[in-house]
Order: sequence, then C-alpha cells, then structure tokens
Amino acid sequence: MTAIILAGGKASRMDGADKAFLKIGQETVIDRQSRLLKKLFEKIIIVTNSPQKYRYLKDIKIISDIIPNLGPLGGIYSGLTASSSFYNFVIACDMPFINSRLIKYMCKNTPGYDVVVPKINDRYEPLFCIYSKSCLVYIKQLFDKKVLKISELFSMVKVKEITNNEILQFASPEKIFTNINTREDLVRFTY
Repeated sequence: MTAIILAGGKASRMDGADKAFLKIGQETVIDRQSRLLKKLFEKIIIVTNSPQKYRYLKDIKIISDIIPNLGPLGGIYSGLTASSSFYNFVIACDMPFINSRLIKYMCKNTPGYDVVVPKINDRYEPLFCIYSKSCLVYIKQLFDKKVLKISELFSMVKVKEITNNEILQFASPEKIFTNINTREDLVRFTY
C-alpha cells in the first residue's frame, strides 16, 4: 500500500500560507506526516501544485495534478494514477495527528472493498481514507459530469465504513481528524 498526501489546497482561510509547512511544535506538518507515514508505508506520494517546495523530502515521489483545478478529488485521481499500489491511504496535508493504529486497522479492512472510510456522526472523512485503484474509472465518470464532491464516489463503489465506536478504540475522532484550517486552529494546537 502507498500513502498519498494531498498538498494542493489554496489555503484561503490561512491567508495563502502553505498549511503543510505550518509548525506543530518544532516540526512542520508535512515533515511530521512523512516521518509517521514512512513507518507504515514503503512508498509515499505527495500531490502538489508546488513540487519544488517538497523536493527536500527524501524517498518521496512528488507529482502535480494530472488535471488541474479539480480540488481534492483531482488530487486523489492523480495520486491513484501515479501509485503502483492497488490500495492507497490518502490524507490531507493539514492533518497533523496521524493515528498509526487506526490506519493499520483500516488497512486490515480493505479486502472486498474499494474504499475504507471513517464515518463520524453521519459525516465521512474522505481525506483520511483508503482508496483502491478501482475508483479511478468512477472518478473519471464524475469528472465527465463535472461533479467534484468526493462523497458522490462512495455511492458508486463498495464502501467499508469505519464507525465512531471503532475509531474510539484508538483515540478521540476530534483529535485524529483535526485539520489546521485557520490561524486560530494553529494557535489552539500548538500551545
């Protein structure tokens, strides 16, 4: 399995600051993610529109969107296309609190499914999710219809939902799925 980090967002709520390079303690979010993901996956891909910023990361494949301006679904499509693995763990670059035990649990639940996704209070976490390459054909169909909402994919493929109770075995969902979206989030999680 390959890990795919989506780092293509515009960071409009962060005044354009690149969220991947925000510091949590002494480490940037992207450094933290790559360090933790390397313990779980042999291969990591970063999908970004600024590949030069990530070149310093060793043993990580850096790619740009195949089709630009399609949001996170476009990043997932690009990452799955570039990956040599059938199953791929996808995470957003602004999620610093990776829970290795939950990821391992999700990986064990992949057989027979196209997507393994946490679902908290009727809300999917599509950017902390496992996607199979089988999703590529369906994502392309969504693009053809000009649909970019990731959850629309889930109605087209075989989905394994990881429930709130399952997630609570590992940690608080609020912490695991935290996104650093605003300056206030950054302050709250760094002090």
